[in-house]
Amino acid sequence: MHQPEPFAGEEADEPGPSVESKNQAERITARRLRIAARNEAKTRQDLGEDSQGKEDIQEETRKSPKEVEKSKRHMAKLQTDGLELVTNIQVAVDARESDRRTELEEACRLRYMQ
Repeated sequence: MHQPEPFAGEEADEPGPSVESKNQAERITARRLRIAARNEAKTRQDLGEDSQGKEDIQEETRKSPKEVEKSKRHMAKLQTDGLELVTNIQVAVDARESDRRTELEEACRLRYMQ
């Protein structure tokens, strides 16, 4: 009988439970073990598993709160600047509208005076 090729990171002659077993519990156990091995391999790959891996992670966590605080300040500044810009535009529009109405009232008053 032909045995399927192992997935990346798996050993070819695994002594544990087989996925092709007739026993359902053994198949379930085999799948769970395969998934756990795959997740562990992915985690190791993501972490880099080098000699400075833990030090790099600790340094990243030290930088992380600083970066979060910097981002919060930056977002607050952008929000304030944006609000100020919108407010300045609204004030300018209101001022122009007020000037226009004043000129219109003055023109109407002059027409009635004549």
